[in-house]
Amino acid sequence: MELEKSFDKFKAQGLAVAAISYDNPEILAHFSERMGGFRYPLLADPASEMIRAFGILNRNVPEDHAFFGMARPGTFVVDADGIVTSKYFEPGHRQRVTADSLLVREFGADGGTRLQIDTAHFKLIAYAAQDNARRGNRITLVLELELPPKMHVYAPGVEGYRPVSVVVAEAPYLKVHDTVFPESEIMHLPAIQESVPVFHGSVRILQDITLSPRLPGYDQPDVTELEIPVTFSYQACDDKVCYLPSELSVTFKLDLLPHDSKRAPEEIRHKPSSSSR
Repeated sequence: MELEKSFDKFKAQGLAVAAISYDNPEILAHFSERMGGFRYPLLADPASEMIRAFGILNRNVPEDHAFFGMARPGTFVVDADGIVTSKYFEPGHRQRVTADSLLVREFGADGGTRLQIDTAHFKLIAYAAQDNARRGNRITLVLELELPPKMHVYAPGVEGYRPVSVVVAEAPYLKVHDTVFPESEIMHLPAIQESVPVFHGSVRILQDITLSPRLPGYDQPDVTELEIPVTFSYQACDDKVCYLPSELSVTFKLDLLPHDSKRAPEEIRHKPSSSSR
C-alpha cells in the first residue's frame, strides 16, 4: 500500500519495485483487489523459500503459529547486477523505514512540505520525507543549509567552537536515531594556526525518528496531527568575522494515518501448523 503511493517516485529515479510476502496468491489477490490494485509485482512465497534464502525469516514467531513463515519487515536496495547495495531492517515487526524515507536517504528524492528560514548567515530548508505517518514508522527529517560564499559552519568534532547539532525534543513516543552529517572539510585558519572541520556551500543533514507502535492518543478521532520540535544549533563564520553561537527552532508536522487492520476472508487465511516447515 505504501509502496504504491510512492511508486511514481521510485519510477522517477529509474527504480523497479517488487514485494515478497509469505501470504498465498489468494490472500495477495484479495488484498490487491481491496486496495484497488498495485503497479508493482506482489510475489507470493507461502513456503517462505525466498524469505529463508534472504535470511530474514522472523524467528520470534513459534513454528506452530499461524503467522510462522513471515519475514522480518524490511527493504533491500539492489543494483542492476543483482548486488545488494543497502538494506533497511528494524528490530521489531511493528517498526519499519518508510518508502519515502528510503528515497530521500538513498537517492536524494524530494520529501514533504518544506519550511524555509532565512538567517543572516545561511538559508535553512527543513522537511520530512513525507507529510503523514503511522505508528511504528521510521521517518527521515531533513535539514538543508545553503551557505553563501566565504561562509562556513563548524562540523562535529571541532574544539573551541560550537558545532552544528540537531536535537529532537524528548517524547516517550519517539525514538531518536543518530544524526547523519555529510563529510566535513578541514579548513586551515592561518591567523590562529588551527585546522578545523567545517561545512560550507550546500549541506544536507538527516535525522531519523521512529514513532512508537503505541503512540498515545493515536486512535482518538480528534488526534490527527503530530508535532516534532527540533532545535538546530550552529556557529557561523566568514572570512572576517566569527559570529556568536546561535540556534533555530523548527517544528515538523505529520498527519497521523491509521493502519489497515482488515484481514483476508477466514477461508483463505493462514492456519496454525502442528509441525514445523
